Amino acid sequence: MTPTESAVAEIWTELLGQAPPSVDDDFFELGGQSLTMVQFLARVEEQFGVELPIDVLFASGFTVAEASKAIDQGRIAAVDDDELAALLKQLDGMSDDEINELLSDNA
Repeated sequence: MTPTESAVAEIWTELLGQAPPSVDDDFFELGGQSLTMVQFLARVEEQFGVELPIDVLFASGFTVAEASKAIDQGRIAAVDDDELAALLKQLDGMSDDEINELLSDNA
């Protein structure tokens, strides 16, 4: 599981009161309902800073894998050009070890 998938699975576990799901489990087949889905969307916005439209989750299936993919895409889209330029400038001056440490700290 990716870090995002693990975080989504943890949210689902808390909301649905079940054992952690696999990446291919469907939210509604595990007992999720519309109110629980709204709670999930609120948690995603709080935890990841991404506002997921409901239709994104229905378009390709509401699984851990698909929800995580939508979150990751939303996180990438949320980075503006100035932020990206500043990040790339910061990374340019770092060694491979420093970059790996930064990545492991944010995983």
